[in-house]
Amino acid sequence: MSRPATLTILQQNLTKNLVQVRNLSDKSRIWACVKAGGYGHGIDSAIRGFSEADGLALLEIEEAYEARHLGWNKPLLLLEGVFNERELEEAENLKLEMVIHNEDQLDWCLNFKGHLTGIWIKINSGMNRLGFNTQTMSKNKLKKISDNLNLLRKKVINKNGLRWLTHFASADQPNGCQIPSNIFQISLEHLNYIPGELISLSNSSALVCSPENNSDWVRPGILLYGSPSSNKPNSKIEKVLKSLLPTQTLSTEIVGIQSIRKNEYVGYGTAYKSNSSIRVGVAAIGYADGYPRSAQSGTPILVGNKKCNLIGVVSMDLITIDLTNCPDAKIGTPVECWGNSVSAIEIAQASNRLCYELFTGVTARVRRTIIAT
Repeated sequence: MSRPATLTILQQNLTKNLVQVRNLSDKSRIWACVKAGGYGHGIDSAIRGFSEADGLALLEIEEAYEARHLGWNKPLLLLEGVFNERELEEAENLKLEMVIHNEDQLDWCLNFKGHLTGIWIKINSGMNRLGFNTQTMSKNKLKKISDNLNLLRKKVINKNGLRWLTHFASADQPNGCQIPSNIFQISLEHLNYIPGELISLSNSSALVCSPENNSDWVRPGILLYGSPSSNKPNSKIEKVLKSLLPTQTLSTEIVGIQSIRKNEYVGYGTAYKSNSSIRVGVAAIGYADGYPRSAQSGTPILVGNKKCNLIGVVSMDLITIDLTNCPDAKIGTPVECWGNSVSAIEIAQASNRLCYELFTGVTARVRRTIIAT
C-alpha cells in the first residue's frame, strides 16, 4: 500500500469561488492569479477551475507554455514580465501580455523586432518592491521614461495602447489604499497616461475593502482559493470568506497508536508531557510533506469525524495526535490536516504561517487527486 498522505484538489470549488469573486468585482474583468502552480493546486486544475476568468496572471514562461498546451486561449499576463531579453520571442509566440517594472525591461521591449501583445506599466505606489517610482525621479529621468513609453505605444498591437497597474501592500488595513492610489494617479500624470488606457489596481484584499479601486481589471489571488491574505482578516473579508469554499484538502491516515501514562513524553525533545493516561495516534504526514513544523500542540486536526489536537513536535514524516476525542480511532482511520472541516486559516494561525505558505508548501511526495465535479 502506498503512503496515505494525499492532497485532494476540489476543482469545482475553484469555479464556485470565482463566481463569488466576480459578484464583488462589478464590471471589472478578472485576472485569476495562478502563479506558483495555481497557488499549489496545479496549473491544470486552475485552468479548468477558472475557465470563466477573463485572463490568467502567472509568473513564468514555463507556466504560460503549460497553460497554452492545456488549451487556454484567453489572455495570459506575466506579472513580473520577462526575466531576460531572450524571453520576449517566447512571449510573442505565446501571445502573452507582460508587465514592465524597470528600465531594462523597457529597453528590451523597445529593441525587440517582433510584436508586443499587451504591455502593463507597473507603478511603485509605496510597496517598494517592483515598479517605477516617479516620486524619486529627476525631471530628466521622468522625461526620458515618458518619451520611451511613447515610443513603446507605437509597438503595442492593441487599441488601448499601454496599460497600467500597481500592487497594494496593506489593502486590508483602514484607508490602506488611499495613499497608494494617490501616488498611482500622480505617477500616471508624470508618465503621460492617455485616457482610455486600461488600469488594474485591486488584489484580493482591495477588491473587498476598497471597491472604488476595482477598475478595468482586478487581480484576485488567495480569495479564489477560499482563504484570506492575513491571519487576522477584517470584518469585511470575514464576511466574504463565509461565501467561499475550501479548494484543497490535505489528508492522511492513522498508522500507529500508543497508549501512554501520565507524565510520559511524546515525540522529539520532551516538548509534550501528558497530563493523564491517553491514546496517541500517529499519522503519516510531516514537515517533509508540507505540514508546518511550527504547528504547536493544540493545533486542531480531524480524526474520523472528530476534532482532536496535535501534540508534540511535528517530525519529518509523522505527527502525533491526542485521541481522547476519538476513542474509536484505529489503524487506517482517516485524518484531515486542513480542508473541509479544519480550515487552512486555523492551521496557519496555529503555526504562525499564512495560507499561501500552506498551499504552496505541499511537497511532491504527497499524492495528488482531483475532484472535478
